[in-house]
Amino acid sequence: MNCCSNKGSAIRIEGELSVDILDAREPMDDPALICRGCGNAGRIVPRKTMVLMLKSERIGLVDNNQYRFCFNPSCSVVYFAEYSNSTFTTNDLRVRVGVKETQGRIPICYCFGFDETDLRKELGESGQTTIPARIALLIRQGFCACLEKNPSGACCLGEINKAIKRLTACDLR
Repeated sequence: MNCCSNKGSAIRIEGELSVDILDAREPMDDPALICRGCGNAGRIVPRKTMVLMLKSERIGLVDNNQYRFCFNPSCSVVYFAEYSNSTFTTNDLRVRVGVKETQGRIPICYCFGFDETDLRKELGESGQTTIPARIALLIRQGFCACLEKNPSGACCLGEINKAIKRLTACDLR
């Protein structure tokens, strides 16, 4: 299964690869679709992803609700249920959640092990990075495992592109 295949709204990378956009849909007037920690809209996350990310002692607390992923970097909630008060925070996960981290080696690609340090190094050396193209090639070859390895359950390329924009904007100031 190619987890980075064309799903719903997509952006094109290098003219061939379609990547699911990570921005959550608006909560409209349904409070069940907003994070209990920050009030932002959340993106649906597969139950399989949650179970693989949670510490073993927390897995049994997953109820039958649909869960969502909170992308807000300043919110400690990672997963929240749509129609119950069930939430899981960064402390409940076995892995670091890159969008929630600010220090150390911040993960940006869970399938292939790239982190923000790798981006900074390439951008610092040449002003460019080949990381998105390298990941796109590996995805085209069928090697992605985003559903199993990324806490958001989605392809990392959208978040990588956001990180590149953020890092290059910082250098321009």
